[in-house]
Amino acid sequence: MMTMCRPRRHGTLLILVMLTMAVSLGSLAAAAAPKVYVGLFKDNAIAVIDTSANKVQGTIPVPAGPHGMVITPDGRKVYVSSDGASTVSVIDTQTDTVVGSVEVGTNPHGLAISPDGRQVLVGSFGINHVLLIDTSSDTEVARISVPMPHNSVLSPDGRLAYVGSQQQGAMAVAILNLLQRTQVGTVPLDKTPRGLSLSPDGQQLYITVAGSQDIQVIDLTSQRVVGQVAVGASPHYAVLLPNGSAGLVVSQGPGMLEVFDPARHTVLQVVKVGTNPHWLTVSSDGRTAYVSNEGSHDVSVVDVASRTVTATIPVGNAPRKLVVQPGTKGQGAMLTPAAPGQNPVTMADYGPAAVHGQSTVALEADDYSFQPTSLQRTPGQRLTVDIVNKSGTLHNLSLPEQKLDVDVPPQGTVRVEVAFPPSGSVRFFCKFHEAMGMHGALHAGNVPQPTPTHGVGVAPAMGAR
Repeated sequence: MMTMCRPRRHGTLLILVMLTMAVSLGSLAAAAAPKVYVGLFKDNAIAVIDTSANKVQGTIPVPAGPHGMVITPDGRKVYVSSDGASTVSVIDTQTDTVVGSVEVGTNPHGLAISPDGRQVLVGSFGINHVLLIDTSSDTEVARISVPMPHNSVLSPDGRLAYVGSQQQGAMAVAILNLLQRTQVGTVPLDKTPRGLSLSPDGQQLYITVAGSQDIQVIDLTSQRVVGQVAVGASPHYAVLLPNGSAGLVVSQGPGMLEVFDPARHTVLQVVKVGTNPHWLTVSSDGRTAYVSNEGSHDVSVVDVASRTVTATIPVGNAPRKLVVQPGTKGQGAMLTPAAPGQNPVTMADYGPAAVHGQSTVALEADDYSFQPTSLQRTPGQRLTVDIVNKSGTLHNLSLPEQKLDVDVPPQGTVRVEVAFPPSGSVRFFCKFHEAMGMHGALHAGNVPQPTPTHGVGVAPAMGAR
């Protein structure tokens, strides 16, 4: 009897070994092919990209206007804020379905996640607060007052948050202590903050601002600007590679991904991507960048070392934020300064035309503000204005004195003609977002213009006040 049982036992062991090997191989295959999640602002959905095939494998419906997006360090959950609703959706990446929803107040914008994955910070734009979500229970655990919070980033130890505040007239980076749940510092800005990211050591903040062609570099110990990186028109988001050897930034105007040297503050090379690139994310080994192109409705896959686009993936309408699942971490792509005679690159001026001496100018509507906010001409002069809506939100230009009231569709352009007053100024505004500070003025005569400051003012050190 025992002799007859042995072959069965050996057979059972062999089956178990084979099953174990199959599971291991399956796990390796899954680890080798992380997924990319892309928010489709106009489709109210998240596209899921299979990076082994570089194609969309499915979509996940979410509430209107997916705006912010983060992924947990273990890659198991994706959090998505919906600008047109009041919720943050929780996606299970194993099933690619929404498994939860957290009420956070109207118009939630950017999200940030702590390095340990325990907390998600939500910029609840409509209620002037940032909220903290506990990821173990997916519930709100705290809120801190910040006027019109947009995008944010957390320090490597998860104790501090840096939040872009878009309140017109008081634009700033608010510095929050998440343990004390209080604001502990402020870096004033003179332009609307857009994307924020940190250096790997957490010592420097890289920020883009509307209406500037420079990335602002802020030293967080002194809370002062220590440099600017001149890049292409309308830079939207900059990030350093995991090893800190180089940075990447998307410039919406020319449709470029630019590689820059964080030590020299110079551009090393530009890579042509799609139309109106909005955001980027980098694989955990630093070798691959994924760029969402809002205007051409696709994602560019960029090999960082060779600085080339290796694939273009159609994903749906108006892709904005995107995240990639963590993979195997390694040394990553090392980028070196350009060889003599190669780059750095000097980018040509692009974007809104100067307001002096031209008969046609561009007025950009984005991030709930106009750029420029003022136009100046001789008294009574007529001017053609192209209102360029760079966002996925419906905007408007109203000028009651001239019976002007036109809507500007998302990603659309509307041409109007305005007349400058005989003297003084007349005000224009967006009737949908005037309360958020979306307004400007037409000035007659020689109205003094502010001196450019590259987008960021100097703030006193923390505690100096």
